[in-house]
Order: sequence, then structure tokens, then C-alpha cells
Amino acid sequence: LAAALLGCVSAASMQQSLGYPETLRGGVVEDYHGTRIADPYRWMEDLDAPAVADWVAAQNALTTPYLAALPLQAHFRERLTALWNYPRTGIPQLEGGRLFYSRNSGLQPQAPVYMRATPDAGPELVLDPNAISADGSVSLAQYAPSPDAKLLAYALARGGADWRTIRVRDIASGRDLADEVRWMRFSGIAWTRDGRGFFYSRYPEPPANKVLEAALSGHALYYHRIGTPQAEDVLVYERPDLAGWVVGGSVTEDGRYLLITLAEGAGNNNRLHYADLVDPLAPRIDAPVRALVESDDAEYAPIGNVGVQLYLRTDRDAPNRKVVAVDTRAPDPANWRIVVPEQTQALENVALIGGRIAAQYLVDVNSRLRLFRLDGTPQEQIALPGVGSVFGLSGRQDTSDVWYAFSSPLMPTTVFRYDPATRHSTAFEPPEAPIDASRYETTAGFATSR
Repeated sequence: LAAALLGCVSAASMQQSLGYPETLRGGVVEDYHGTRIADPYRWMEDLDAPAVADWVAAQNALTTPYLAALPLQAHFRERLTALWNYPRTGIPQLEGGRLFYSRNSGLQPQAPVYMRATPDAGPELVLDPNAISADGSVSLAQYAPSPDAKLLAYALARGGADWRTIRVRDIASGRDLADEVRWMRFSGIAWTRDGRGFFYSRYPEPPANKVLEAALSGHALYYHRIGTPQAEDVLVYERPDLAGWVVGGSVTEDGRYLLITLAEGAGNNNRLHYADLVDPLAPRIDAPVRALVESDDAEYAPIGNVGVQLYLRTDRDAPNRKVVAVDTRAPDPANWRIVVPEQTQALENVALIGGRIAAQYLVDVNSRLRLFRLDGTPQEQIALPGVGSVFGLSGRQDTSDVWYAFSSPLMPTTVFRYDPATRHSTAFEPPEAPIDASRYETTAGFATSR
């Protein structure tokens, strides 16, 4: 008790001795319909102003030494470091017969990207983001291997901003090509099947010194061909009438269709358009874009296609979501076919894998994985490693393995590969838990509240 009291007295004395930097108050006052509202800190919104930078530096100069002197900091740092020091592996992406995945050995600031020729082959380092910037201010935001597994497009974010710059790496040589695509934001990287380029979404270049403050308007979908400057990128789709909306593009696994989503804000509701690229190995980038769903009254999330049939996850007339098939030759909603009807449990994620539908449901706050035929006929339920949650679902239509990540109170996030032939899941580069979890068990209980 005496030691605790001394600690409190010491902390209180330290707090009294702190000399906080002066924060200037401006004279900005706004009149909102007759009500005057003072905004004395408006000057802080100019993120590039020297006065703001000086104020932040002064606050850091006060805070950092204070936190460093706290007597319990070393204890918590050591304990948290020990608990965090275990390998963490991401769900693989399968392209060109190879597996691409991220793996952090434990305390690495960022997870490097590796490649395997097969699940049982040894890993090869493809990209180490820790070598890109010494201070870690540039981070690896996302990556996408080309369909032939020869190139890796990867996006970098600087200083924690949403803006991303795409670079392209030749996997065999380990060298980056000259390609540089800037001003990408809220976008994926979607390769065409010929491996000669990719679709991405970007905003117009922001005004100088206003990169973090520029208005988000004019999001549009472009196509970048490898080996050409960004100035020659093809504008594929834009909607000036929906200037504040986000436009996204993806390519079906067979390379036949470009699927375009349009959404306002961060909600699930969206519109869905598509373009028939005709020949996957010589895609028609200027193919006309046609509306599949021009209303944004529900979620219309594309899953993939089988020939001219597009599969969607939607909550239209189904709050728990369902899976429907849409014939591109007769896309009117009246012709849609319900494949997997709405269940009493919520459908969280769904994918086309090995000629079947893999569906992830939420059942009493626990995950369930179920398989269906393409006509919706129920098949087996995938036995999970325990009571817990599934994070992510991956696979390909031309391979049968179902990849998923599982986590529970007794298991760190672990990637598993499910083989439908054996109905068995195998851990992929499993981590060693920093505690002995075998001493504990997880159970689910139910109670009725008053």
C-alpha cells in the first residue's frame, strides 16, 4: 500500500510540474441560421501549416518523456511483447498454380510476402516491406499477383494515409519495373487474365499541399497496361452524376467479365454494372459497360461466374442474405434464380470454390462453414477446429481446396486448408500459442434476461 501511495504521489507531483504548451485560440465565428458558433481551433485544420507542426512537436516533447518515465511501462512493454511474439500467417491467394501469402515471424513491423509452388513446398520471399523504408513510414497496403504468377502489383501507403501508389515487381528477378500508378484510393487491383495490365480506381490528382485535405470527388475506374506511363491509362468508367460515389472493379476468375460496383459512402447498398471482355487472353478494355442493377436499394455483391451466369450475394428481400444467379443475357431481376435461399442465420461470406458454393454463416456468435452445389443443393458442413470465428474465405473454381482463417479464445488466428475429398482441415504454417491453451475450454451458454 505504501508503495502504491508513493507511486500516486509521484505521478501527481509529475502532473503538477508539467508545463503544457500554449494552444492559440483564433477568432473564427460562424453564423448558422442566426446562431453564432465559435470555432477557435479552425487554424489546426491546415495540416501543412508551420504553426500546426510546431504545436504537434511541442505536445510530443511533453508527452513522450512523461510516458517513458512511468514505472510500470517497462513491465507492460515486456509482457505485451512476449505475448505478441508469435508467427502470423495470412490466407493465401492462388494464382498461376502458386500460393502467395503474408507472414510475420512475430515482431516484424510489417509482414513480408512469400510464394510457394505448392502448399507443401518451401516458401520463397517475394517482397519484404520492411526494407522499403527504414523508419516504417511507408507501409504495404495490398498486393495482387498476376494470373501467370510472374508479376506482383503492390500498393504502398505513406504516413498512414489512404492514398496509395502501385508498383509492379518481376517475381523471377526480384526487381521492380518502371511502372508507377498514383492517387489510387478505396480500390482493389484487378488483373486481366492475359497478365498485361490491371484495373484500379483513383481520384484526380489533388492540389499541391492539399493531399490530405482534398475533396473526395470524381472516383473513376482505369486500366493500366504494364510498361506504359500512367498518363496513358485508359479511363474505363466514371459517373460525373455520382461524383461523391466510390467506383470499384473486379475481374471474374475466367477473365470473361469486368464487374463494376458503385456505392455511396461505407454502406452495403450498391449498384452493379458489368462489361463483357469477350476474350480473356485478348480482353476488350473498351467493351461497353452495361447496368445489371442501377438501383442502390440493397447489397449486390458479385461472387463469380459460371459461363454467362453471374452469382451474387444480396440482401434484397432477404435481410440475412441469399445467393442468386443472374443470366447476363436476361438480367432483369424478375429472371433471377435463387440458388441458396435466405437462412435463419446471417450469411457473412460466400465464394465459388471447386465448382461449389462455400458459405460462411454466423450461428449464435460462432461461425459455420457449409458447402452447396451450384444448383443450391446442400452438401457437407466443414468441421471447424473449435468454437470460434472464421476470418476470410478463399479458393478457386478450378481447385477444390477451401482456405479459411480461424480464431478462438484458445487459438491464435490460424490458416486452414480444407480438402473436400478427405473432409479434413490441415493447418497451414500454424503459430505456436504464447500460452498453454490445453488447460482451458470454451463453452457456449444461453440465458433469458428479465
